[in-house]
Amino acid sequence: MAIETPEYKVIKKYKNIEIRQYSDYIQAEVEIMANDYKDAIEHGFDILAGYIFGNNRSRQKIDMTAPVKTSRPEKIAMTTPVKVYGEAIYNVSFIMPSRYSLETLPVPDDERINFKKIDAHKIAAIRFSGFFRLDKIQQNIEMLKEFIAKENLKYEGEFIIAGYSPPFIPGFLQRNEVMIKLAEISTVQNE
Repeated sequence: MAIETPEYKVIKKYKNIEIRQYSDYIQAEVEIMANDYKDAIEHGFDILAGYIFGNNRSRQKIDMTAPVKTSRPEKIAMTTPVKVYGEAIYNVSFIMPSRYSLETLPVPDDERINFKKIDAHKIAAIRFSGFFRLDKIQQNIEMLKEFIAKENLKYEGEFIIAGYSPPFIPGFLQRNEVMIKLAEISTVQNE
């Protein structure tokens, strides 16, 4: 059985980078205090997996989807204390199957889980393989930033790290992406 992924159309492709137009979808998300993306995704995954495996009021199982997304929350105003140690807050999210609406999703038993409707949007994404190593993530963020600048595009929000493969898949076969939402004022020129 194929795992559902969010619906999108590729607008432009350059090597391992794509500009995509996504349809709207709903995601379940949880905030996690963690040292890095890998730590965040592991802890967030456990909470969200519990929900889809039946840890909800109706004990209903929900189909697994891909990707699992991890991001840092948008920048916080300087009134917040600056932390000098490694931990930070991350958002970890699962995209809910398209057959659900906000009204039909089972209510989670875990109060840390929230739902959010994500409206149709454009993103830039770069694909890479391997495990969630900070150096590899940062390298792909920089390549994506260079592409966006070269194309005269603008982005908004924080970079998202998306994992499509289960953890038992060997690293060289893992499908991962770094994504960023493109600002609405951006226009993409066809080659």
